[in-house]
Amino acid sequence: MEMEKRTVNLDIRKTDVENRKIVGYAAVFDENYTPINDSWGDVYYERVRPGAFKESLEKANVCMLVNHDWSRIVGRMGSNLHLEEDEAGLRFELDVPNTTEGNDLLENVKLGIIQGCSFGFYIQEKTTRWNDDWEYFQDLDKVELLEITATPIPAYDSTSISARSKLNIAEMREKEKKSHEQQPDFKERSMKMLGSFFDEFLK
Repeated sequence: MEMEKRTVNLDIRKTDVENRKIVGYAAVFDENYTPINDSWGDVYYERVRPGAFKESLEKANVCMLVNHDWSRIVGRMGSNLHLEEDEAGLRFELDVPNTTEGNDLLENVKLGIIQGCSFGFYIQEKTTRWNDDWEYFQDLDKVELLEITATPIPAYDSTSISARSKLNIAEMREKEKKSHEQQPDFKERSMKMLGSFFDEFLK
């Protein structure tokens, strides 16, 4: 199982330079679906559901990194990083360490250079569906959170996510279409059943 990553606009609610604290959201719940590119450039639609992080946060020891680099750790749960799921999303509070990485992060956030936050996770439970136009929709109901990362990506709007998902939507779509083609047409089956009923009735 490969780790999934989603990069969202870093929603900083408070940056207290004097007290070296950064508060914000690494993920935000939204009723609207967000378009995501798979590794082949096809688009599907995804949203994170409330409750997705809850169980993971009770057991996890999540770290905050810079640019997904495990040699650049700036926070750890139980130490200087507090993570919780509230009604808005995945909220974090970071007491920025007085280290080279911590000082750089604080300055980069203050200047607006750091504008993105990515979270790494495994999907544990999801709900999926296809619409009539063969567009794929995915609800993340439960995930195992592995890390959150501050990253200097360009700012996205509040509903956009940049990702290169491991899903192959084109391949999945073809399999789903073939599966539907192999099933007898519902209308045709219904007419046959109705015809059989009248044949028996008229005997």
